[in-house]
Amino acid sequence: LTEPAKHTKAAIEALLVCEFIHSIDAPSLALLVPVLHRGMRDRSADTKRKASLITGNMSSMISDAKDMTPYLPSLLPGLQETVLDPIPDVRSTAAKALGQMVQGIGLVHLTEVVPWLTE
Repeated sequence: LTEPAKHTKAAIEALLVCEFIHSIDAPSLALLVPVLHRGMRDRSADTKRKASLITGNMSSMISDAKDMTPYLPSLLPGLQETVLDPIPDVRSTAAKALGQMVQGIGLVHLTEVVPWLTE
């Protein structure tokens, strides 16, 4: 994105209507993760919710967890912040996305999630 502040919402909207048929690999993640990271940091609740939804759906389509692990430092903090969002719909979507991420790539790769949840 040349101007992320202007085009993040449009990029998230475009990703939301995309239908992913095949598993998501590392090159695809290299394109998707920066957009999703920016979307979860956006001020708009709708953009945060949609970015969380895409992250969860994407996590369930990862064929190899090691492809996702380099991107966890970018995605996980944003998802954790979104789980704590004041808007219930955003929180709910982010919590589901976190669950899909754990289910998709395994708790072994997300060891810091359990202590964070129990705080």
